[in-house]
Amino acid sequence: MQHFNIVLGLTALYFLIILGFVLFARLKSTNSFLPGLNEFFLAGKELSPIVLTFTYIASLFSTFTVLGMPGLTYTHGLGATLFYILLHSFGVILFLCVAKKMRRIAQSTRIFSPLEIISQAYNSRKLGLMIAVIFTLFLIPYIALQLVGIGSFISSYTDGAINYVTGVGAMLVIIFLYLFLGGMRAIAYTDFVQIIATFIGLFAGLWLLFSHFDLSFLSVFQRINEVSPEHLTMAGPKGLYDFPFLITVSIVTASIYLQPHILTRAMMAKSDKHINFMMMGIVIGFLITAFLGLVYGLTIYLSYGDDLKANFLMGHVFKDMGNLGITGLIISGLMLMGALGAAMSTADSLLISIGQIATRDMVRPFFKITPNRQVVLAKVIMILVLAISFITGLKPPQFMTDLAIYSAAGGAVLMPTLLSFSWNKRSNLAAMLSIIIGLISLIIAIGYKVKTGQNFMGVHAGAFPLLISCVIYYGVCFTQKPKL
Repeated sequence: MQHFNIVLGLTALYFLIILGFVLFARLKSTNSFLPGLNEFFLAGKELSPIVLTFTYIASLFSTFTVLGMPGLTYTHGLGATLFYILLHSFGVILFLCVAKKMRRIAQSTRIFSPLEIISQAYNSRKLGLMIAVIFTLFLIPYIALQLVGIGSFISSYTDGAINYVTGVGAMLVIIFLYLFLGGMRAIAYTDFVQIIATFIGLFAGLWLLFSHFDLSFLSVFQRINEVSPEHLTMAGPKGLYDFPFLITVSIVTASIYLQPHILTRAMMAKSDKHINFMMMGIVIGFLITAFLGLVYGLTIYLSYGDDLKANFLMGHVFKDMGNLGITGLIISGLMLMGALGAAMSTADSLLISIGQIATRDMVRPFFKITPNRQVVLAKVIMILVLAISFITGLKPPQFMTDLAIYSAAGGAVLMPTLLSFSWNKRSNLAAMLSIIIGLISLIIAIGYKVKTGQNFMGVHAGAFPLLISCVIYYGVCFTQKPKL
């Protein structure tokens, strides 16, 4: 417990130092501690391509990447890694379909939210309001997912001495300070440092595990093939990841790449070259983390047995590392900063995005509000959402991935509308109908799953709503003359 207090204290100091650096830089350049509208939402569109790439990666590197992925491969083996790669491969393609177009529009106009672009493209404030409300509702569970990850990790790391309420509550204070004082620039600089800490910590931690348990990359796969060969199959030891499941879930969850906090990174880029740089970075980053997640999961299965809970897996490992002398303490500290930083970077990116779209797409189109008041309103909304997410996370699901999958499934019905915002045959009616009917079909599919305990026809609940949404959208677009 003592070494945890030291590591946690250093982690808090690390976040406060970065916040202090951001505030000093802003005071020097603008003579103001508090960020304005452009600075708060888009970091003034002044980030270097390296920092922009790192904050883009970090916005996708959630708690699941550092804490959930090893737990998922520990339970389900190679299939979890293949799911992870398919998901992000398709997501990158979707992002590229809209990113450069949105960047050019944002550079030429005073637009501070990706949904403002959608509203203007369809010439419909009501459509923008509808999408903003949907995203806000479906992103709250994803924020709660990050808090669940933090709480589960801290609880297991301290053997329950620090519970969810205490541990997550302390982290919420830091998140609040970052959002209130730092805005998007503080998030970006923190992302830059924490991604470096994450990779260094993960590689160093794996080296320490290999040394302690007398393993290597090659021997891990050799031994797992002897002990549990099912871990190296597509379906995994529990038969979860069959091919139809992988395809349908990958399509549904790929909508994460079209969420507002991700699209905002495209609006912050200075050129198309910066977006290409971001794409290279994310591909390299996810290939590395997919491999590390697989090796961690298999290594822990071999070293600790099969009776650990997935949600608490990495907390046990970090705690044991901290007890392995000064080297283990340092490595545990780096991994702790990476794990907490990943959760915080995703949570605060989602929060600032909700404040962004609530202010710019729910309030501003219908009421006159000054830029300064827009920033204040966004902060109030973020505080409310943070409180709701905290309460939601008090009763987490068995696997942390459940929340992410179902929140993304809701966003999947928006994909045709978002992907086709620059298409000359786009239709406001098509967008409205596809979203409404798609959401109704999603509610029916989830209800069927709850009632029967099985997915309809064996595919994920979000697959058919996505298909229905696409059919309606493009069917209406081709049969009706656009009214834009």
